[in-house]
Amino acid sequence: MERGNATARAFGGFVARHHRWFLGGWLAGFVVMGFFSTGTPRLLSPSGFSADTEATQGAAILREQFPERRGPVLYAVFSSKAKTVEDPAYQAQLSAWKADLLSAVGSSNALVVGPEGGKDPRVAALFVDSNDTADHFIELARNVAAVHHPGPATVYLGGAGPVYNTFLVDSEADLRRSEEYSAPIAIVLLLLVFGGVVAGALPVITGLATVTTAIAVLGFVARIHTVSVFALNVSSVIGLGLGIDYSLLVTNRFREELRGGASVEQAVATTAGTAGVATVISGGTVMIGFGALLLARLNVLWSMGLGGIIVVAASVLASLTLIPALLALFGSRVDRLALPFTRGRDTRRFWHALASRVMHRPFVFIAIVVLVVLALAWPARAFYPGVAGTESLPPGDPALTADSLLRQQFGGAPHPPILVVARGITTLAGAAAFETSLRATAPGETVLGVADVPPLEGASYLSAGYAVFEVSQPEDDNDRSTRALLDHLRAVPRPPGVSVVLTGEAPAYQDFLNVLLSDFPKIFAVVLALTMLLLLVSFRSIALPVKAVVMNLLSVGAAMGILTWVFQEGHLSSVFDFTAVGFIDAIVPVVIFCGLFGLSMDYEVFLLSRIREEYLSGKSNTLAVAAGMERTGQIITSAALILVAVVGTLLLSSLMLNKALGVTFGVAIFLDATLIRLLLVPAMMQVLGSLNWWPGGRRDGSPAALP
Repeated sequence: MERGNATARAFGGFVARHHRWFLGGWLAGFVVMGFFSTGTPRLLSPSGFSADTEATQGAAILREQFPERRGPVLYAVFSSKAKTVEDPAYQAQLSAWKADLLSAVGSSNALVVGPEGGKDPRVAALFVDSNDTADHFIELARNVAAVHHPGPATVYLGGAGPVYNTFLVDSEADLRRSEEYSAPIAIVLLLLVFGGVVAGALPVITGLATVTTAIAVLGFVARIHTVSVFALNVSSVIGLGLGIDYSLLVTNRFREELRGGASVEQAVATTAGTAGVATVISGGTVMIGFGALLLARLNVLWSMGLGGIIVVAASVLASLTLIPALLALFGSRVDRLALPFTRGRDTRRFWHALASRVMHRPFVFIAIVVLVVLALAWPARAFYPGVAGTESLPPGDPALTADSLLRQQFGGAPHPPILVVARGITTLAGAAAFETSLRATAPGETVLGVADVPPLEGASYLSAGYAVFEVSQPEDDNDRSTRALLDHLRAVPRPPGVSVVLTGEAPAYQDFLNVLLSDFPKIFAVVLALTMLLLLVSFRSIALPVKAVVMNLLSVGAAMGILTWVFQEGHLSSVFDFTAVGFIDAIVPVVIFCGLFGLSMDYEVFLLSRIREEYLSGKSNTLAVAAGMERTGQIITSAALILVAVVGTLLLSSLMLNKALGVTFGVAIFLDATLIRLLLVPAMMQVLGSLNWWPGGRRDGSPAALP
């Protein structure tokens, strides 16, 4: 009996008969895409964290109405162990640095100020002041980071520009480091899982081809639209992960068909009609997860979503063409160069027995798994999102040192002031009255306005119907008290005709967070709705999509709990070498939700596709579940193990953000592939019984093809 979708089966046969043409096409495409992919990093943007918010509008008003108001976007702090600033060699070093900073600033509206001496005569600093937002100076920071002039002082670069640049540079270095370790680990594990060199090489070839293609396509898009550099991280990790998953599923089904007596062409055709269709459904769910990020107004998330969509599409295309063509080329030789200790290995009895044991006591296993997942998710109640800044940098980072020296040696406020920009105030009396309202709204905080400065400085606080007030900030930008103060300032009573916007670092952080959190409900709803719809159409069942989505939400909940417990509360910080800052970078949970939801659904689709195939062939619900587990249990656990090892290499990262992604993804994928898919799913399917297949079911009891 022929199994699988007839159209896909026919296409698989076509690929098998013309596999050399398909391989030639992929080889030519790989060469071309490889050439273009090398230029992609230079086309990607280092920014992507800004949006049209109140803070950016306030900054634009300040640039237009108060062009003389500038703040430091970069500073170079000089510190010598022995020489004072008056030393000729020290002076020469300062002069050379100032000349380079002036050259780097060029014709922009930034000014180079200093050198200024610190409290310690061995410390000095140069400042680059501007009224542009700091993200405009990432490239300046990158250029200045390469500057070196010999002298008695050690130079530390600080400020928002260098901090942003550090995140970008460290992120790129973390990705390279992860790839250096993940590739050898993945190859070793693939050899063990596949049991041979030839079969184990297929995922490597597939992953390399899909990632190269995706990176080249990203470069094509970047030529016409701004794409963040962080899209590269998604393309590399997801491309490798899906290449492994799809290769495992397709190759194992091909081997199964060969062992059943099928010819190579028949085996490829059946594989395409069954496992190939499963990869299409799976790819659809992963694309939905990342595609929802295109709804985000922040370019960095939009770019990650784009990178995810592109690499998933390339992976699905490879699972339908490249992998079948390679299998047709190797045929029965796919098991050549088998490792001696893997011969005769067969785990099907184990998975069949596990499924039978779970279905014998389904309510016991449901209770155990749900309790474990709820316990893991419990810390997420205290989840507190924030925006990564200087405090999130690795310990000992030069930008952290520069910030510390600046506060110690130059007596500046520990936090930059909140800027309140009021439109509609034209007189000194009006400004003084509004300042009184601000003092009442922010008791205990220092408020500085036009009434508090010498007349010569008044134009920096009152001009052309606008008034600017500086309000001191009590704590860090992400602190709850700072956010409460911002909320109070936004609600300050104002005279008729007066409008108020807040700008500065803390308001920009809060606006960024508000944009992200206001976009998330749309992303969440779209992911759930489209995933349900795709699974409903694919499996012709109502219960299976609902159950799959609930299972995934359990996985995501456990992931959020682990993320909060480890990285917000600081447990295991000494093990993973990071400093907890009391919040989680708000981008992390959004990426984890979209990525984990799609990757977890990968395993669900693998399992359900095979269970449904067995059910449509005439088996009962119980036997179909056991047979599906028997055939896919090893695939799911092997794929998860390899992916956990790959993402686990992010623990070697210097940035806490990447460590958080690595740990959370790794633990969540492991739990999902074990507790959720291999225990909870069969238990739930046993409880639901025939409801699993309503309203599709079997027509007249006869076998049917997969959709």
